[in-house]
Amino acid sequence: MLGNAGRNVEIEPFTQALYDARELAMSRMRAEGEALEAEGIVAVRLQQHTHGWGGHTTEFFAVGTAVRPLRDDHAIDRPALVVSLDG
Repeated sequence: MLGNAGRNVEIEPFTQALYDARELAMSRMRAEGEALEAEGIVAVRLQQHTHGWGGHTTEFFAVGTAVRPLRDDHAIDRPALVVSLDG
């Protein structure tokens, strides 16, 4: 890293830590859905917050709605991908 001092380069351990934290948040949400016996999770929001109380402190927050049938003979349609054009 010292050879890159003063240059605008990616610091790979920090990037990998962000990827790992994001994946951990998503996997915890997925595990909670499985514990509820959900067939899927919709309306997922993944938020990243950087906190001022400590260097390099970032929080990932994943929240979504677990979907499960109301009764055994109830079938849930597969959700469609929707891309918002509202910016």
